[in-house]
Amino acid sequence: MMERLKQIILLFFIFTLANLGSLNTVWAQHSQLQKNLQEINLQVDKNQALLELSQLIKSPAINAADKVAILQQQGKVFFTLHQYNQGIVVVQQAKEIAIQEKLPSLAAQANKMLGILLYYKGELKPALKAYQTSLAYYDDNQGSDVNTYAIERANLLNNIALVYTSLGQPNLALVNYQLAGPLYARYGNETDKVDVRYNIAVLHISLKRFDSAIDMLKVIIKKRQQFKDGHGVATARAGLGVAYKDSGQFELGKENILAALEYFQQHGYKHDIASQLHNMSEIYNDTFDIEQAMFYGKQALAVSKAVGHQKAYAGSLQSLAKAAFYSGEVRLAAQYIERSIAVGKKIDYQVLLTENLAISALINASQQKFSQALVQQKKYQNRYLQASNSLLNDKLAEFESVQLNQKIVDLEQRRKLQNLQSAKIKQQRNLIILALVLILVVVFFIYRRYLEKRLTQELEFRVKQRTRELEDLTDELAQANQVKSQFLANMSHEIRTPLTAIVGHAEAIIYGDTDTDKDKIQEDIAVIHGNSLHLLELINDILDLSRIEANKFELEIQPLNIAELIQDLADTFTDQAQQKNLKFTIEHQLSLPFIIQVDSLRLKQILLNLCANAIKFTQKGQVILTITWQHEQLTFTVSDTGIGLSKDHLAQIFEIFTQADNSISRRFGGSGLGLSLSNQLAKLMAGNIAVTSTLGKGSQFCLTLPCQHINDTSNAIDDVPPVEIADLSFSGKILLAEDHDDNRRLITRLLTSLGLDVIVASNGKEAVQLCLEHQPKLILLDIQMPEMDGVEAYKTLRALGCHQPIYALTANAMSHEVSQYLAVGFTGHLKKPIERKNFIATLAKYFTTDSQGQSPGQGLTASEVINKAEQSLSQVDLSDLIVEFKCNLNNDKRELQRYSDNDEIEKLAYLAHRLAGAAQMFGFAELNQAAQELELIIKRELVADKPDQLLISDLTHCLVDEIYLIEQQ
Repeated sequence: MMERLKQIILLFFIFTLANLGSLNTVWAQHSQLQKNLQEINLQVDKNQALLELSQLIKSPAINAADKVAILQQQGKVFFTLHQYNQGIVVVQQAKEIAIQEKLPSLAAQANKMLGILLYYKGELKPALKAYQTSLAYYDDNQGSDVNTYAIERANLLNNIALVYTSLGQPNLALVNYQLAGPLYARYGNETDKVDVRYNIAVLHISLKRFDSAIDMLKVIIKKRQQFKDGHGVATARAGLGVAYKDSGQFELGKENILAALEYFQQHGYKHDIASQLHNMSEIYNDTFDIEQAMFYGKQALAVSKAVGHQKAYAGSLQSLAKAAFYSGEVRLAAQYIERSIAVGKKIDYQVLLTENLAISALINASQQKFSQALVQQKKYQNRYLQASNSLLNDKLAEFESVQLNQKIVDLEQRRKLQNLQSAKIKQQRNLIILALVLILVVVFFIYRRYLEKRLTQELEFRVKQRTRELEDLTDELAQANQVKSQFLANMSHEIRTPLTAIVGHAEAIIYGDTDTDKDKIQEDIAVIHGNSLHLLELINDILDLSRIEANKFELEIQPLNIAELIQDLADTFTDQAQQKNLKFTIEHQLSLPFIIQVDSLRLKQILLNLCANAIKFTQKGQVILTITWQHEQLTFTVSDTGIGLSKDHLAQIFEIFTQADNSISRRFGGSGLGLSLSNQLAKLMAGNIAVTSTLGKGSQFCLTLPCQHINDTSNAIDDVPPVEIADLSFSGKILLAEDHDDNRRLITRLLTSLGLDVIVASNGKEAVQLCLEHQPKLILLDIQMPEMDGVEAYKTLRALGCHQPIYALTANAMSHEVSQYLAVGFTGHLKKPIERKNFIATLAKYFTTDSQGQSPGQGLTASEVINKAEQSLSQVDLSDLIVEFKCNLNNDKRELQRYSDNDEIEKLAYLAHRLAGAAQMFGFAELNQAAQELELIIKRELVADKPDQLLISDLTHCLVDEIYLIEQQ
């Protein structure tokens, strides 16, 4: 029995020694790993450190926790090398291993490191999620000892506040600083306290509290200099430079940022280098030193892209966009701002996105994309107002109040701990309770005093604000009284002037010699009549305004053909403009006839007023009326090169009885009623008048009018006589002159499908010969043709005795161009691409016969003829012509490149015109637009002293690219 007991004791002793040996082995391995990691961390060559860590992780002796530690160390090395993506990958692996092996503490550490890498990369929301996940672990595992993980929690709260500051959410940043502050105050060292103070200073900068931020940063710099923290000093100086920059102290801002930049460059901190290069670019943008702004912006762009610093990358793109815009390179600015917006959206950089709205609005406005500019400006204004209404002072007061509450909570917790610890000493506990009560009473009275003082300040502020409002109201009433007095003076002058002429000439007739020349009497009567009409117009304007203000004005909605309105305006103002040596032009791309439902009288009244004002206040240059149809509304834009308006006068341009200044009525005449009445009429029709102007350069009035477009214009074709036939057929000869081969083939096929005998010519000279030879019934002439253009061909044919109807068939469809062709003598105008109803209606006037070739009898109406012919044309197969057109584009592409290389601008314009027309005919809208833009720019640049060859070259390349895309389809 004793022998058996000895054996058991011996076996137990051996087993215990074996376990102790195993534990010692594990501890030795762990100690060795920690030693290896420390040595690797001290490596100067970080690439060598990565190599050693890769070899270390392959060791078979390491466990899961060791592997997580090695991967964490790899993430830190990648962070040092600014290789954030690689760091994120390895730390994510560490996190997954920790979760899989149920090592929550290591998973929390991995989440914190992951948040740091994501924050520096610029991915703010994923960084926030990683930090919060890590914080949740430490919050859930505090246990009974509040000291556990206190600094870890404070650091995470501090990092979360930094993310919220970058996201433009200062309220949430303040909440986290409130939570972190007491932890640092109680458990942190002096460096921790200075660091959180620095972060709060950065928050003050983002909240535009520059004075307090500057004071805080100066103290922080001194503290960090005492700690001999070079990087911390440079970071604080960079923040101080930003605060000076944003407060308008640019030289101080430049000095501090350059000092920080020099330190970061000496020590290779590329992430900080990118930020400071961007800040320097911003300073030079603010001081309008565009060359330096571009220089630093491009450097910042390169460095931030290299290190993956997406915030600095997005900010650098914004800075370059500003610099490009200031230097007049609007297209380049648009490209930069689009890239900045894309990166900002990717990382949810709200502050930058808000600023980009304002910059985009300016860029779009300069590119005459006014609707987009207004939308972006409105979005920017809304965001700015939301930020302005965040009541910063209340939030800071709340911050202080929460700090006070936190102190009270801390005292209460201490009281409870002391009560538990001194339960046996009743007298000491009572003294402590009494002391706490006294402290609470003092705090209560202090807080009450603070509230009374704050309420008193708020009351004083409200009294001052109300007083200021009453003073403003008094000023407005005085100004209104002055406006009324000015109006009465103007009206007195305006009414007395025509009345004086009327009375004077009437007395001349009544009391004059009876033998007075009759011509003289007629002249006096004409003067009386003219001044009476002027007086009547003035009174009608006043009555219209009175009816509008009394809500008794009614609109008369009825169909209106815009073509008639255009003609009326052209007839009214062309001669007036010519008398002042001005050019009056009406531009539009509408398909005429264009019928809308509107109060035609009031619309014409508004346009007459706007155009008359433009001509009145323009001494030289031109007046342009542009008409566009988009989003179920018409836009009429009247642009002039006249005297323009200042910003102050622009703000009150639509006020009743107001002109820009008192001398206007003396210099140009008028009562100041016109624009106010026009604005009121536009609002009655659910429209709006907007105005932009530059003093001394001209103005632009834009009338936007929602209205209903009547699509069925078949009943509006008033130039086609009623036609009734038994069996529809078009017969007869028609001559088509078209220089573009593909266009010529397409139109010929359409005409042939209707039964016509088509004679084709490739230029004006050939058209004249064939016309004299074949005597066609109708002639269609393209305008721009080689050897002899359409206008010259028309004049030649008429001189040779040709009496057949001749139509201008061209893509030049602007109103002034059509008017010019009709003035030359053309029978009419047909637009390219072919508008089938109008085209068929024109042909029907000359070629409709019955099956026996006689005059039509009983049969189809004009509308049915058009519909039947249109149906016939819609069945014509044009696929082979489209394929052939696409094949021929290769030749056009070579010609474009050759003309561009040889600077043959006029030939380039002619080829662009041909391509634009052909692209319209075959349905290639993008090609047509690119060709039209090139043709328009060349026409504009040909009149300039030095044509912009670079712009023309760029547009030519764009057109070549469009051709290439079509060829690839």
